[in-house]
Amino acid sequence: MKCEKNLFSSVLILLTLFVAPMIVEATPSMTGSTGMIRVPTADSLRLGQFSTGYFYWNAHGSSVVAVGLPRGVEVSAALRRNVGNPDTAIYNVKFNLNQEALLYPAVAIGIEDIDGRDRRSVYGVLSKALPYGFRIHIGTGTGRFEGMFASLEKVLNPVSLRKKHSGFPVTSLIVEMDGYKMNYAARMRLAQGLRLDAGWLGKEERVYCGLTFTN
Repeated sequence: MKCEKNLFSSVLILLTLFVAPMIVEATPSMTGSTGMIRVPTADSLRLGQFSTGYFYWNAHGSSVVAVGLPRGVEVSAALRRNVGNPDTAIYNVKFNLNQEALLYPAVAIGIEDIDGRDRRSVYGVLSKALPYGFRIHIGTGTGRFEGMFASLEKVLNPVSLRKKHSGFPVTSLIVEMDGYKMNYAARMRLAQGLRLDAGWLGKEERVYCGLTFTN
């Protein structure tokens, strides 16, 4: 598994090219922060934006909420409902240090589970668009990230390429290494700001789904 993680991360680093940034619509992850499945990205909610959602997997659930504050700050929280165990609330903060541009990736640092109720994790992450609808996210951290994490997303049918009356929603495929396992998902845009996630959580071998909204 360690070799698989290192190979996956190395390939993503080699793919970092100087290409025009994509138009990014922030979407919450299962931990509350703007991100992919379980890893944060360098994107953050803008001032006045908020996101909320609910994720479900194998009789477990997670309610998430996030708010954008001035100077690229995003605060978020997740309430995890664990069958047979007490519910757990975690609180996060993320600082966007640099917006993605033609020659530079987006950069952010953050803390997940600030008060350590579950597993406090400090991280830094880069996000950059690649050709053909790909985008990568590479980071390193402590806690549950165990040194390095990475994610690759691919937009299958960008808005600019879809037929005007096509009924198929804009969909992204996501594969990620969250620090110790691989996760996979499809993310569909049902309406402006409304997303449906469905995928597979690797090590737990569980199917998950989620519905989120960002204004």
